[in-house]
Amino acid sequence: MQCSLIWYSGMMLIIFFAVSGCAHTPDKELPVDVLYKEAQEYAKSGRVEKASEAYMKVRTFYPGNDLAKQSLLELSDLYYKNEEYVSALNSYQEFRMLYPTDAKSEYCMFRSAMCHFRQILTIDRDQTETVKAIKSFEDFFRMYPNSTYTNEANDDLKKSKIILAQNGIYIGKFYMKKKKWKEAACKRFNEVKKGFSGLGLDEELDKLIEQSCGAKK
Repeated sequence: MQCSLIWYSGMMLIIFFAVSGCAHTPDKELPVDVLYKEAQEYAKSGRVEKASEAYMKVRTFYPGNDLAKQSLLELSDLYYKNEEYVSALNSYQEFRMLYPTDAKSEYCMFRSAMCHFRQILTIDRDQTETVKAIKSFEDFFRMYPNSTYTNEANDDLKKSKIILAQNGIYIGKFYMKKKKWKEAACKRFNEVKKGFSGLGLDEELDKLIEQSCGAKK
């Protein structure tokens, strides 16, 4: 029995040291600058998955290094450039969460709004991303009223509102085809005009309101 216990203890020590030796530690032959350069090379060649893996190594092995922060930012931009907007959005938001006071946090919030904007669909389809884009741009302006990205953000916010308004008009016209004048079409057109006036759609809306709200059942 005693021999069995000694054998068991010895085996546990071997396992412990083996596991300890496999713990995540920076590879001495791959310092942070080498890993970072490798990630950049993958990114330049458009190998997004490989670049992502390499950037993650920098962040995992050297979390306190400035290149870890830069890796997250470059990975976010790589996703954005390759139109992987969901992944880009997650990465930009992660940067803002980890480095809220960093100067690049403003840029990441702007790009987060742009990720929603780039996913906006045509006026006859679901407008979830349009709503998110509008909210994100408005939140951005509240956070950074004097941003260097103000002009671009303003233009895209207006475009987002126009698309959402056109979606409302599209739905209103559908109701008109179904002869649902006052109870649906009229209500919808008035809601659109109240929420999205001054976007160049007022004249069309006035005609539609007159037509639908004045229609006889």
